[in-house]
Parts: sequence; C-alpha cells; structure tokens
Amino acid sequence: MKQLKEKVAIVTGAGQGIGKGIALCLAKRGVKVIATGRRAEPIEQTIAEIKELGGEGFAFACDSADRARVEEVVKAAAEKYGTVDVVVNNAQAIVPSAPVEETSYDNMLKAWQSGVIGSLNYMQAAFPYMKEQHEGRIINFASATGMFGIAGQLAYGSNKEALRGMTKIAAKEWGQYGICVNIVLPGAESPAAKAWAEKFPEEYAKQVNLNPMKRFGDPEIDIAPVIAFLAGPDSCYFSGQSVIVDGANSIMP
Repeated sequence: MKQLKEKVAIVTGAGQGIGKGIALCLAKRGVKVIATGRRAEPIEQTIAEIKELGGEGFAFACDSADRARVEEVVKAAAEKYGTVDVVVNNAQAIVPSAPVEETSYDNMLKAWQSGVIGSLNYMQAAFPYMKEQHEGRIINFASATGMFGIAGQLAYGSNKEALRGMTKIAAKEWGQYGICVNIVLPGAESPAAKAWAEKFPEEYAKQVNLNPMKRFGDPEIDIAPVIAFLAGPDSCYFSGQSVIVDGANSIMP
C-alpha cells in the first residue's frame, strides 16, 4: 500500500480557500499535486507556492462540468506521474440565495453541474487507474447547509446532499477495488465565508459565537489535515462516511 508521500492527487478548486489549503497541505507531505480550477492564474499561484516549498505538481485550468476537459486533466496526471491515487472534489459554484419558489432553473443547473456532475466527472475519469492498482481515495465535499436544511439554500444545499448520496453509493460499489470514498462537511473561513461576513457582519458574529471554539476553521491548518488522513494509507478501511470538520459547531444540543 502506498504511503501518502508516494501519491498523486488532483485537487479541484485549488486556487483559493479550502482547495488551496488542501493542495499546500498535501504537497508538504510529499504528495504530487495537480491543482485545477476554472481560472489559470490562481491555480498557477498555488503551484508556484508548492514549488517554493520544495513540492511537485502542475496546474491545469478546467471547469469540472466539462467532461472532456476533466478527462484531459486525469490523462495528463497519469502520463506525467504514472497514475492518479487521490481525487479531492472541492470545486463548487456559489449561487445566490433564494426561497424555493424563487429558485431559478439556471441557478439549480449551475450548482448541480459544478457539484454533483463535476465530482462525478472526476470520479469516473480516475476510476480505471484506481481500479487497476486496487487502491484509491476519493474525497467529496458537502455542507451543513444541505444536511440541516438551511432556508434560502435550495440549489446549493440540495446539490450537497446529492453529493452525500453519490458518495455512499460509490463507496458501496467501489470498495471491492480498494477505493475508499468519503465526504467532508467543513466549517471553514473560506472566501465565501469572508464575503458573507462582509455582507452580514452581525449574523457572522452570531455564528462565530455559537461555535464552541469561537472561530471558523483555517483551510490549511484545520481542514486540510483531515483530508490528508482520508488520502493516506491509514484510512484504508474508512469509507462511505460523512466527516464533519467544524469545531463541534453542528452537534445538536
């Protein structure tokens, strides 16, 4: 079984926030990182920082909803490094909040294409490599928004719950090939959280105060090490799970 430092990982949405934190965290542990995102400049900056740290990897601009482009990313990773061991499906388009009756078709489509469909694209493209070597790790991302049903978040929340369903089904089907599939629900100080704080400072302060640790998690320090565990050899019997990483904020009284 490969050690973490021997692995090759694709990280989507790696140009900022949680995705960038994960890319840096994995690179520091010796993982070869392929950083993807819709815009080239942010992911190239992530790879530049990885190389400054002595790590290895490359950037590949890609919209996860573009199936053909996703297949190009996976093929490029396999051609350069021999295989793909880990896929971290972090990328997700954020759409405006709206009540159910006002949620538009376009926003539903945008959320689901970037989330469920985009994640499935990477999972299916990487599957043959993982199956052949009888080892693989897929890590998807969900949200308490869907798990607890936050009002005004139909497009985003329903997509995230669908991702949890897809994760459990893939874990059942692909376990026979040594592929572990899990999903993480983070509570992080992401760019989206920061934008929300600027727009709704009082609500943000309220949510921080409700958190037992009185803060949101740092993407690289608090969230990414959990991803490193899920990507590594010690998680070889851990699959189909929803892993909440939010400082106990979602524990119900």
